Amino acid sequence: MRVLIIIFLFTCANTFAQVNFVKNPSFEDTVKCIDEINQIGRAKYWTCAVDTVGEPYYAPEYYNAACGSLSLNLSVPENVRFYQYPHTGNAIVAAGLYYDKTPPPVPGLSSKWRDYFQGHLYRSLDAGRAYCISFWVNMAEVSGYAHDKIGAYLDNSNIDKTGSTAGEEIIFVTPQVYSTKVIEDTMNWVKIEGSFIAIGNETHITLGNFFKQSDVVTISNTWGAYDQYSYYLFDDIAVIPIDLEADAGKDNHAEPGKLVQIGRVGDTTAMGLDCKWYHKGAFIDSGAVISVKGSAIVGTIDTYVVVQTICGLSKSDTVTVTTVPLGAKKLDDKKLLSLYPNPSNGTFTIATTSSQGTMQSKVYDLLGRIVHQQRLSFDNNKATLDMNVMNGVYILELIDMEGNIQRERISIK
Repeated sequence: MRVLIIIFLFTCANTFAQVNFVKNPSFEDTVKCIDEINQIGRAKYWTCAVDTVGEPYYAPEYYNAACGSLSLNLSVPENVRFYQYPHTGNAIVAAGLYYDKTPPPVPGLSSKWRDYFQGHLYRSLDAGRAYCISFWVNMAEVSGYAHDKIGAYLDNSNIDKTGSTAGEEIIFVTPQVYSTKVIEDTMNWVKIEGSFIAIGNETHITLGNFFKQSDVVTISNTWGAYDQYSYYLFDDIAVIPIDLEADAGKDNHAEPGKLVQIGRVGDTTAMGLDCKWYHKGAFIDSGAVISVKGSAIVGTIDTYVVVQTICGLSKSDTVTVTTVPLGAKKLDDKKLLSLYPNPSNGTFTIATTSSQGTMQSKVYDLLGRIVHQQRLSFDNNKATLDMNVMNGVYILELIDMEGNIQRERISIK
């Protein structure tokens, strides 16, 4: 019995669907603040991709404005290598992805210089399921070359057990996703994305350049200080199931002019999801979670639509926000009422855990118009709501004698 209870509690602890499988996708979570270059390992769940000891010289750089570094080598957005704000948050990873193989400028410096960095997934991917890989890149001003073939490779982490040494080219694997165009923008972040079917053993993602020198298309950046090398910035790495359903969140309520959150509220794995929000047909915001205000008029029901796009596939969902009086209590927080069946043909039973006497009910369509009103009388803690409206989805509002409010989304079929 104890084992069953533990399993039940663990299962209920996280009721969200997995959205982005990449841990720490924006590099915000730090193990320890950076104090030197080549410290990709300071970003939690990320490391240099090859088997090396300590912080190798040929390792990507980690920059995090939240660490408060005053060093020009480490600060964000300005340092000796680039001037760029992160795509989101405070952190950036930077890597050298190409070396033109001319003689090294410093005696003893290796002629092999390619950075690869690897991150953990929350769990292995599902075999046969389609996923969208995406990440954002920007060419640093110091980069001597712009090029294509910037990619991401997913496996079970065996890529770092091949005997490769730091800085050496990894060209024995084919990345699932890579850029086909030369990326030379030093101002705007550029999104690279593509889809693939998982084998089922993928637990890690590695980013870098996995192509032979002769297959990489390059453009020389004559004003870049790194004459022989390319240098790119990375942010917001994502691996998301293509069949993920859109989720606008639970119907909510707000006091006049007060903010309330809608969307995937509380889901920490939703980072990197491309969501656009609309109200009355107009675009208002983007993100997996946004904040909206209650109307100035009590009783207004605002409907918001989220359009979620994953590798070109768009899905949508709606949520309503009802404006309630200032200081109104919410019966839905107390869970005092239940309603069934739902959907129904127009007749619902409303049950309560305690005697309610009478209660006022109002039914709104998704445009906020009242389509039905009825005073409910409870007998043996139950009341019947009868309504004659067209088939569709509506919002039921219940108000008790103390002014407490509960709202439910109901469906008529």
